[in-house]
Amino acid sequence: MDIYSDYGNWKFENFSLVTDLINIKSSIISRFLHVISVIDFLYDKRINTNTDLPKEEEVIFESAFNYIHDHFSTIQMIFKKIFKDNLSEMDKLSKTINLLLYTNDFQNELMNTNPDDKKSYQMLCEFEEKVLKFIEDKEDAPDAMFALLSDLTTSMFDEYYSVNEIMYDVAIELGIVPDEDIDDEEEFDL
Repeated sequence: MDIYSDYGNWKFENFSLVTDLINIKSSIISRFLHVISVIDFLYDKRINTNTDLPKEEEVIFESAFNYIHDHFSTIQMIFKKIFKDNLSEMDKLSKTINLLLYTNDFQNELMNTNPDDKKSYQMLCEFEEKVLKFIEDKEDAPDAMFALLSDLTTSMFDEYYSVNEIMYDVAIELGIVPDEDIDDEEEFDL
């Protein structure tokens, strides 16, 4: 199987959850809207033309798909195991779930940019465990946790450009979205 088939399967398996999150305007999904837009655009381009994407677009597709695949594995685990498929209950903790996902972003960035920094990675792992505990207890993390993550990561990274920011720029470059934020009420084809 190739990555496009993998994405088609992923899309089919996650369609209901993604659609439900979009329909309730969950902030869990809002952080992925540019990523989804880019992946779908490139997927449709590949499928409709039945030709290989240019190398740069192929790398973008693969990176974006891996990113969303990893995060949705976490979201699905939380949805199924902790919230027992109760979307409205899970959405009440969307802020804390996003904190967990941001923590995972920073862990991945650290592994990609400075894999030898075991101390910083350990600090992020300990922070992740605290956030997971809030989720398991079905409690929102206090706002101070966001400030703590900011303090932790400021000391780890001189500059940080998130996958979401990159995909927003790619979406603009591909002409998928105008050079402004997407309106929350805009619909996405899934």
